[in-house]
Amino acid sequence: MPEGNLFGWTDAAWRFLDQVGILAGDVLMAGSVAAAVAGWLKRDEIRRWFRRNAFPDVGGEVLPGEPGWDGIVFTVSHEDVPRWVIGQARPRAVAFVCSGLSRKTASALAEYAEAMGIRAVLVRVVEPDDPAEARSAAAAGIEALGEIGCERVAVDVTGGKLPMSLGAFMAAEEQGADTIYVSTEYDAQLKAPKMETARVLRISRGEMNRV
Repeated sequence: MPEGNLFGWTDAAWRFLDQVGILAGDVLMAGSVAAAVAGWLKRDEIRRWFRRNAFPDVGGEVLPGEPGWDGIVFTVSHEDVPRWVIGQARPRAVAFVCSGLSRKTASALAEYAEAMGIRAVLVRVVEPDDPAEARSAAAAGIEALGEIGCERVAVDVTGGKLPMSLGAFMAAEEQGADTIYVSTEYDAQLKAPKMETARVLRISRGEMNRV
């Protein structure tokens, strides 16, 4: 047995442990570098993940001319509210998330927008009661507006069925867009909203629209 070795282990045993330690250190260093590179490349996604469901800026009425959205995504049911919002905001482009039942309405809204020189995109959901599908459709609408060149996007969740609105809200939060809702009084006789009473309310301000 070699004299002076801890635990009485042989020189060969200690050389083996030394090599294992060096290898483990190299692996750890490589993993740290890889994690740092991945963190840098995915920094926006990581930031959104840490901020999700924090809702730092919620509520409040949106004043005329503020914040100057150049793209708006709508969940569609009736024409009145989207028409009014488009006329007020005059965005660069709009996207309409619609079901089979509301596709005709969405097409009419697209024609209305395009007549004003506003680009329009239609995104259809097959199952309006599936919030996951609505989430994907609204995300596709936000991405389409981004490809057109829109930088400040809002998602209007006033129209559509509740699962569609919930899915669109989730997409807005994940993509960093504002979420808005239009509040109006209702005319029971005409069975239509009183657009002269309309107010745009902010549900949540997205990251892309924070100054």
